Amino acid sequence: MPESKLSPEDQANQINLNLATDMSESKLLSHADNIDEKERFIDITEKEGDFVKSLLRWFDQEARDLPWRALPEDLTLRRDPYVVVLSELMLQQTQVTTVIDYFNRFMMRFPTIVALADADETEVLKLWEGLGYYRRARHLHALAKEVTTRFNGVLPRDREELLKLPGVGSYTAGAIRSFAYNLPDAAVDGNVVRVSARIDAKPYIKNDARTAKTIRERVLALLPYERSGDFNEALMDLGAMICTPKNPSCEICPVSLFCKARLKGRVDDFPIRNKKIAKPVSSFSYVALWRDGRLFVRCRGEGLLEGLYEFLALPERFDKDEKQALHLALEKMFLSNTREDKMKEERKPKLHLSWRGKRRAVFSHRIWDMTFWDAEWIGDDSLDGILVQEEDCASSSHDGWHDGQWVTRDELVTLPFSAFLSPWRDTLLDDRQSNIVAQRKV
Repeated sequence: MPESKLSPEDQANQINLNLATDMSESKLLSHADNIDEKERFIDITEKEGDFVKSLLRWFDQEARDLPWRALPEDLTLRRDPYVVVLSELMLQQTQVTTVIDYFNRFMMRFPTIVALADADETEVLKLWEGLGYYRRARHLHALAKEVTTRFNGVLPRDREELLKLPGVGSYTAGAIRSFAYNLPDAAVDGNVVRVSARIDAKPYIKNDARTAKTIRERVLALLPYERSGDFNEALMDLGAMICTPKNPSCEICPVSLFCKARLKGRVDDFPIRNKKIAKPVSSFSYVALWRDGRLFVRCRGEGLLEGLYEFLALPERFDKDEKQALHLALEKMFLSNTREDKMKEERKPKLHLSWRGKRRAVFSHRIWDMTFWDAEWIGDDSLDGILVQEEDCASSSHDGWHDGQWVTRDELVTLPFSAFLSPWRDTLLDDRQSNIVAQRKV
């Protein structure tokens, strides 16, 4: 008859009981509830092997079931290297639950690194739409092209070669080598930093290069070479599932006996957080400008949100009660070459404005504070060749801009937009479709 599966708490207790090999067995079993906390601590430097065994024993039973952890077709590999690099780039600064659907859609469209290399960047960005940090998508696309050209579509195993690829830093290189090829390397992410800081009770700092280097050396010293990938993933899963940033589940932690922060009652003090620096705020307005069934859009150039499309941007924020001021600003922009006093009233184009809302977008180093407006331009041909000058745009000249264009509804569907603009775009598309249906009924 098969044994019943122990609860997580019972598993942790069993692991910790097995580990206390230096204690009197009778004392441990008879007085487990009364043992002083200091007696129930094992210095990891003296029992590294036991720490590794405890963590891997837990991982073998509790590892997260994630789509990118599926067995590869080539069973000589631990994981498919392409799957590893795709998932790791998606997971940067993004929660696992958010990534899963994006990963599955991406793999359906680009099942191999060669297929991705052959794709158009606009399509890649479109599939990435809403995931944020779009530079990751461009790096991934560039990486696929380079790997296909230089390495015949196979990610290299050599760390130095990996570090030369677009978007691959120390963490990603370690993840590819360890997760895909089971090579002895470390992959230090935020979860590993947190676990290490608490185990050692040292003031490791989040998102700090020196800290990452120190912990990488620490992990490499513990690494069981035959199970490099499992060990790295176990550390990550421990941080994601038990040693969480807030309210960690120390009572069911499989390595709690090794934790100095627990011993000192200071688990919540580690790791150290950098002081937040105030981010500069840019305030401006976006206008979804329609004319003759076409919408004006622009593709952003080099810099923030490169390669993504957006609507007409004005360098000033116009709130809901500033409709007239926005109207005058748009007329000034569009009719700058026309003497309004010489234009007959009946020939003046009509501009209908409607308030859409406001939103704040927070980036890693800046904040955008925006208002959204819908606009319909009726009459006159003066907009046919409109190109808003760089100095008229909202996000300062260093971001760079491509020329604008007028697109149809069908064309708009194919264009990638940022996460804060794509819901607005979808609403515009729905509104237009509803209008078309209504007109057909009439």
